[in-house]
Amino acid sequence: MKLYQPINVLRVQLVEMSRLSQRALDYSIKGYQLGSPEFSRSVRSAERELEQHHQRIKDICRKLATHEVTDSADCRFVLIAMRLSSALRTTSRAAIQIAQDTPSFFEISRMPKHAALCNLGDLVNSLVRLCIVALFKQEARYAETVLQSQAVWRRCEFVFESRNESAHQVTDEEDTFEPAIARSLGTVARQAHDMADAILFWLNESDRELFPANGHDTLNFLFVGNCIPAETLPGFRPHSLAH
Repeated sequence: MKLYQPINVLRVQLVEMSRLSQRALDYSIKGYQLGSPEFSRSVRSAERELEQHHQRIKDICRKLATHEVTDSADCRFVLIAMRLSSALRTTSRAAIQIAQDTPSFFEISRMPKHAALCNLGDLVNSLVRLCIVALFKQEARYAETVLQSQAVWRRCEFVFESRNESAHQVTDEEDTFEPAIARSLGTVARQAHDMADAILFWLNESDRELFPANGHDTLNFLFVGNCIPAETLPGFRPHSLAH
């Protein structure tokens, strides 16, 4: 049984969730990097809308589960839609947590921003963007790049070990917020890994061009106006992933 209409609705809902989640992540990372309360405050602006899209995807997937879906591409996409929705929701919540921790950190700390954490934020943000590119361009190589990065989130817990060995003494408050931000970035990196795995599961046997024009129009919609230029993505392969 072909299910073009509900599958198309799932596609639209995932486009919207990707846009909102990516924007929240962009703003939360830039809020820390630039020390900008304005970026941090804007992160929660679409939280309710994103939750509505997530609930809509859940409802559609549950309804489709009661039907006999015989088309392989439809089956696989329904299976991954819920995984992607959950990962995007968790990513958005982690971005909100980063935004909440950032103003508190700058209120109590006069220390400069930690360069390793800024770099980690850019890397994690790139992993999520690569997942979105893989999904909407339907090209497995981007998802495969993300899967090669699974050590990134494991490094998040240790990103500040060097501080403990340095001569500089930090207060308890200063020693709390940046590791909290690193843990949130680690959560996002794990979600990117899960999204990449789900996308590859779908692409490996899918012959359906679900996103028109190889996703170019969708990618423009997702990334135009965001903090990091979209044109940096299609050929992007972080050198640090190889280490």
